[in-house]
Amino acid sequence: MRGVLMNSNNRISAIEIRREAHRAFRKDIKGNISLNVIPILLRFLAVFFGAKIYTSWMANLNVNLADPAQASRRLTEISTSMANDPSSAEKYMLTLTPETNVAVYAFLFFFIMICVGVSYTVLEKLRQPDYQINALKDSFQAFTGRYFFPMLFITALFGLFIEAGFMLYIIPGIWFLMIFSQVFFVFKDDVEDQGKWTLRMAFSTFNRSSVLMRGYKWTYFSLCVEFFFWEILNAFTHELLSIWLQPYEQLTMAVFYQKVLENNQRK
Repeated sequence: MRGVLMNSNNRISAIEIRREAHRAFRKDIKGNISLNVIPILLRFLAVFFGAKIYTSWMANLNVNLADPAQASRRLTEISTSMANDPSSAEKYMLTLTPETNVAVYAFLFFFIMICVGVSYTVLEKLRQPDYQINALKDSFQAFTGRYFFPMLFITALFGLFIEAGFMLYIIPGIWFLMIFSQVFFVFKDDVEDQGKWTLRMAFSTFNRSSVLMRGYKWTYFSLCVEFFFWEILNAFTHELLSIWLQPYEQLTMAVFYQKVLENNQRK
């Protein structure tokens, strides 16, 4: 696998990565946005259906969102009830039907696969400036036979690791997220180097990602914190900011991987 060696002493900063991502975005604004059209539209769909689920949940709790005073009183009653009897919290929790659960997980997987396809294209563009982007074809490349089945396995395993980490408390979840954050990029380079994939390779991507991230976790964490605040601001714009934010996030993560890879290759 390309460059997953011992880390060199040359470190990269989050500021350096942000600057390069911004330069890459400004260099081809139209191309970067067109490549991310599908994930941007999926974000809008997620907000639309998420709002419907939330409204239905509130209605089941007898919270009238159209009447702020009534909603405030009802939410206060619920909070008081939960404080006095913690076991009552279960009846106020959001519950989804099995069909809705399946739809939500299917949507998340589809969104992740689209984002992976976009990120692979962005990485290729960074490595080969003359690479000609085909927005529709490149967005769906993770669904091709070359990637789909191993990506299905890697995504499920990644989700299990992260969920297990957060069940152990927040910090282990964040730690797993950081050390395994590069598994999709690592897998791409593995497949290109070897020309095929194996189940063993899919497993080993997690180990190689953790090796690659040695010494770079703080940089990655800094980038994620920035994204977190941008996403909060984006929520207030009802996802309109996604038109810029989605391409920027994809570029930043691709730049981060390439920089870390280059640093390892210098060893």
